[in-house]
Amino acid sequence: MSHCSGYSDPSSFAEDGPEVLDEEGTQEDLEYKLKGLIDLTLDKSAKTRQAALEGLKNALSSKVLYEFVLERRMTLTDSIERCLKKGKSDEQRAAAAVAS
Repeated sequence: MSHCSGYSDPSSFAEDGPEVLDEEGTQEDLEYKLKGLIDLTLDKSAKTRQAALEGLKNALSSKVLYEFVLERRMTLTDSIERCLKKGKSDEQRAAAAVAS
C-alpha cells in the first residue's frame, strides 16, 4: 500500500482497526498514517473529519503512543477543539471520544 492512498482515505485506517497495527508493524508507517489522520481533521468535508477522528480513536485506543501524542499535543488539542466547536453531533461525538 502506498503512503498516499492511506493518507487520503481516513476510512482505510478506521475500517482496518487494531489488526492493521500488527500486520503493517512498523512504527514509522503508523506515525505516518496518524499524521495524515490529524491533517484530515482539518478537511472541509464533515464526513472526512469524522472518519479521521474515528481512525485516530481506534489507533490511540489500540496502542500506546506516548511520544507521538506528546510531540503533537497542541495540534491534536486544536483539531479536537475545532471539531467540538464547529462540528455537528456525530463529529462532536467522535471528537469527544478521541479526547477521552
